[in-house]
Amino acid sequence: MARRTLAAAGGAALAAAAVLAAAYPRTEPPAPETAPAAALGGGDSILNMFEWTWNSIAAECEGPLADSGYTYVQTSPPNEHILGADATPGEEDAWYIHYQPVSYELESRLGTRAEYADMIAACEANGIGVIADVVINHMAAGSATETRYGWNGSEYRQFHYPDAGYDASDFHNTGSSYCEIDNYQDRAEVQNCHLVGLNDLDTSQADVRETIAAYLDDLTSLGVAGFRVDAAKHIAATDLAAIMSLVDGDPYIVQEVIGAAGEPITEAEYTGIGDVQEFSYSYDLKNHVNGSSEARHLTTMGTGWGYTSPAGVFTANHDTERGSLTMSYKHGQDYLLGEAFMLAHPFGTPASYTGYAFSNSHAGPPLNADGSVADVNCGADAFTCIHRSPYMSGMAGFRAATAGDAVVNTWGSGDALAFGRGDTGHVVINAGTSAITQTFTTSLPDGSYTDVISGSTVTVSGGAFTAAVAAKTALAIHAGGTGGGSGGTGSCVTVSAYVTGTSVGDEVYIVGSIPQLGDWTAIPSAHLSGATYPYWKGTVSVPAGTTFQYKYVIVRSNGSYTWESIGNRTATVPGTGCLVLNQTWNTA
Repeated sequence: MARRTLAAAGGAALAAAAVLAAAYPRTEPPAPETAPAAALGGGDSILNMFEWTWNSIAAECEGPLADSGYTYVQTSPPNEHILGADATPGEEDAWYIHYQPVSYELESRLGTRAEYADMIAACEANGIGVIADVVINHMAAGSATETRYGWNGSEYRQFHYPDAGYDASDFHNTGSSYCEIDNYQDRAEVQNCHLVGLNDLDTSQADVRETIAAYLDDLTSLGVAGFRVDAAKHIAATDLAAIMSLVDGDPYIVQEVIGAAGEPITEAEYTGIGDVQEFSYSYDLKNHVNGSSEARHLTTMGTGWGYTSPAGVFTANHDTERGSLTMSYKHGQDYLLGEAFMLAHPFGTPASYTGYAFSNSHAGPPLNADGSVADVNCGADAFTCIHRSPYMSGMAGFRAATAGDAVVNTWGSGDALAFGRGDTGHVVINAGTSAITQTFTTSLPDGSYTDVISGSTVTVSGGAFTAAVAAKTALAIHAGGTGGGSGGTGSCVTVSAYVTGTSVGDEVYIVGSIPQLGDWTAIPSAHLSGATYPYWKGTVSVPAGTTFQYKYVIVRSNGSYTWESIGNRTATVPGTGCLVLNQTWNTA
């Protein structure tokens, strides 16, 4: 999202714009007079599913996400865009073509309008709302002389997008007054000139505002619950407020506004409209988990660190993961620890990120022969599926369980930290390179709790618990996540699996053909603890008499799956007592 319009025209332009954001005194206009958008609750969390097809998101909502704590998914822009062949030469099929709109028709290489609607319905049926990334500041870079065609066949050229309803009169600075952004100290230039060829809409005009609002209304009519507004910084706050005032309902809004020293446009101008993405949060998170500052300081993150509020926070997004200022999946376990902290800590509305592996800054996702994006096949293609890690899915559940509770009982030492959330939860994060063993003061009631990350049992007694936390791992317990034994009810499976070949950050699960085993996806309740490595142990509740198929799977630190290569195992839970499984990886 870092100056998303620049990245849409190519990685080199993005780097150049960052240099232009030099240090100068700030000036701010009055905030727009508008009612802020609907806020998400303290237990809500968003999963940004970058470049996932609509069908793949629907399947994930019906599968692993239904058992997670995530309450919203964010889609890539759903509108028609340029063809992959029309990206910057040498960058064909790049990811950023989605940020070059040709029309507002809901047809893209990620799926059709009907598939988008079906995806929304599938997610809503599982308690998950949908937020759309929307590009409303500009239209695609177009030739002044050559007519081209978008993904759905809509024609376009510079200042001419008939299927969107725009002609030259709807844009800033056409003809002899044409200008491109060069100086980020100049407010008028940033908001009225064109960004490396991307045609800047004149959002001060009533008809342009109405056209954009009609697009957003079309999305809400399908059930979209909110918007991430791309390149909001390039739209005057008064214009954006006026557009949103035309939109039906009360959607959630989070805006991409990157504050930088010396720029006259600041995040504070947009807080009356909705949340503003706080990029400094992600920079600081990297510096304290993966950089030179100690992680123990993170427990105080908030407005005292100079952050805007209300804020949207993130560990990485589709722009920043391609740079060096934030972490990405390439940082392995540190990235997962960053995600876990963000979901555990109450500041801001968190947006976790899941995308695909890439080798250069413009690389697109896996494609079908016709240029459409291929449906996700976790563990077998470039999509990381990292959100299935308990450091993300389990911690989203932790956030939901501790909603509204303040940070209490903080502890820190070097790169390790811990804090409670009122009397409903407690988390320990060890970003250091050595294990820690510590007794922690907690406000949780006495009892046994299940660690949402490892599945192991943690006992609270007398307002304290003692835990050994390995390097680069975490522990999180919450009220409602109680456990610690089968109880002899005849409704459990006790597992001890001998599994080697794992690395730091890898986790082992039992997965299978029944919901309690994730319907063949790894879920937190079927996680096996590696505390007695190489024996991975755990207990899963399964009704007496249930017959099921299953396998063991290693979920790598990057979210990919390594399956047993033997055929499916089969077992039946007895009528009394627990089913006991003592097995070895890849041995029937």
